[in-house]
This record gives sequence, C-alpha cells and structure tokens, in this order.
Amino acid sequence: PEPELVDEIEKLVRCDERILGIHDLAVHDYGPGRLMISLHAEVPYKEDILELHDLIDRIEFSLRRELNCEAVIHMDPIVDDDEVINEAKAEVDRIVKGFEGNVRFHDFRMVKGTTHSNLIFDIVVPHGYPMSDEEVVEQIKEKVKEFKNNYYCVIQVDKAMVK
Repeated sequence: PEPELVDEIEKLVRCDERILGIHDLAVHDYGPGRLMISLHAEVPYKEDILELHDLIDRIEFSLRRELNCEAVIHMDPIVDDDEVINEAKAEVDRIVKGFEGNVRFHDFRMVKGTTHSNLIFDIVVPHGYPMSDEEVVEQIKEKVKEFKNNYYCVIQVDKAMVK
C-alpha cells in the first residue's frame, strides 16, 4: 500500500489512548470498493474487555466509512505495569534496535517460572535482510542469555507486509 494509506490507517486506529500500538497490518486491494484491512491493536490488559471491544468495533466502522474498506482488528492485551516484564521488554528492545535495518518486535509477553522464564515475542525481519532469520533469532537468544541466563526466548519470525 501507499505510505499515505498506511499513515491514514494508523491515524484512524490510534484515535484513542487505549490503543498502545499496532502491528501485523495487512492491506489487500482487490479493485474498486474491495479493500480489505487487517491488523493487531495493542490494548492495556487491565481495561474492561467489553469497553475495548466496543472501541475496536467503532474503529473498524470508522475505517469502513473513511476508507471504503472491510476491516478486521485483533486485540492484543499488553501488560504495562509489571517491573520485571518492563525490564525484560526494554532489554529485548535494546537488543533488537542493535540490528542494522528495520528489525522490530511485537507481541511481547513473559511467562514467569520458578527455574526460568519464557520471553515470547515476534520479530519482523525485512525482506532481503543480509542475515538469515535463524541467525537473527540466535543472536537475540544469545544476547538475552547474557542479560539473564534463566530467560528463554520463544521467537516467531514475521516478514513485513507493509514497509
């Protein structure tokens, strides 16, 4: 999609402070009047699910009205008030930002355990990236181990659908 369309979608979706971020945006254009949009919207996990569902419904309606499209939004609850999770997420952010190019991550969550904790997240590796997906994943895992050796990464690799 054109960058202007992506910007307009982001503006319409991020109309409320409870939308903390978006990712996995896919735009399919099947000709005039046949635009399909899907995306994930990050929302605070402590908010009322019914209120958030209503908000997402209103955003989908707004996208339909403003862009003449069909829209489907998946809600991803984000834990944003746990010091341990925030520290781990900040470290993963630092590691991922250390890669050349536009490598990103999203859907971060932690499953805490008594012997180890799993850090579960997706990374987006651009098409044509000079390293293989496996190399990127292994480097992230190694650097997370250096940070905390009882953290194990469970990483799904995504390819960017929108630049």
